[in-house]
Amino acid sequence: MENMKSPFKGIIKDARGRTACYKDDWVSGLCSGLRILAPTFYIFFASALPVIAFGEQLSRDTDGSLSTVETLASTAICGIIHSILGGQPLLILGVAEPTVIMYTYLYNFSKGREELGQKLFLAWAGWVCVWTALLLVLLAIFNAATIISKFTRIAGELFGMLISVLFIQEAVRGVISEFNIPKNESSKLEKYQFQWRYANGLLSVIFSLGVLFTSLKSRRARSWRYGTVWLRGFIADYGVPLMVLLWTALSYATPNEVPSGVPRRVHVPLLWDAETVYHWTVIKDMGKVPFDIHLCCLYTSCYDSRIVLF
Repeated sequence: MENMKSPFKGIIKDARGRTACYKDDWVSGLCSGLRILAPTFYIFFASALPVIAFGEQLSRDTDGSLSTVETLASTAICGIIHSILGGQPLLILGVAEPTVIMYTYLYNFSKGREELGQKLFLAWAGWVCVWTALLLVLLAIFNAATIISKFTRIAGELFGMLISVLFIQEAVRGVISEFNIPKNESSKLEKYQFQWRYANGLLSVIFSLGVLFTSLKSRRARSWRYGTVWLRGFIADYGVPLMVLLWTALSYATPNEVPSGVPRRVHVPLLWDAETVYHWTVIKDMGKVPFDIHLCCLYTSCYDSRIVLF
């Protein structure tokens, strides 16, 4: 009841605490010179890689209604907003398995309702997010975060372990799926013949383990006994993004006899491609549209940044 009697107390306290070091955070980051590039690149890849992986899973589970393009765009937009308003330029945001599970459930629920269907899935999911945001705002106003004091550290560690297990699970599922034929694809294509599916799966195992092993080794470069001090420090700071780029380049070094599509790559269509027409929302003659659909379309125009209004 004390939280109900003193609304905005937690928000004001947080704002005052951040105001004291907000300017210094940005000034120190901008004036640090080249040293800021190492954590920047590391955080960029640490944020982008899971977003791409879970975006691909989200595309499969929602039949393309949401894809890697949307997850990358939303993560970038939210990251910029949080860094500016939150006063934390290096705040890490991204997509995790619980987010994918939520949207998959929303999609299955929408697809099973005639009044919604796949066409109104984005609008309906958008409104779900709007109401969720409003509830979170109310929780912040009434200092609901203070309830964390009632939990021991093991609760946070268990949740962190859950996220880690889900990441590992998705990584293993992704590697195994490279041996199979993707959903809605024809098994008659050359790249989906057994020998090429097997080769694609082996390449995925080699590349995934290669990135993991070399990235872990590069992080310990400062303790190496060979190489100059500058070189060891450079590899330790930029090793992870360099290994990602290196193994990505190696994936393109395939003989001409290998059919196109081996190894498989994340399909990210351009905004002007025909297959992305679904993600463009064209609103015409809004006066003839029922009020409830009108609201859904209006939110779709806010939810999806690729909008054309007439």
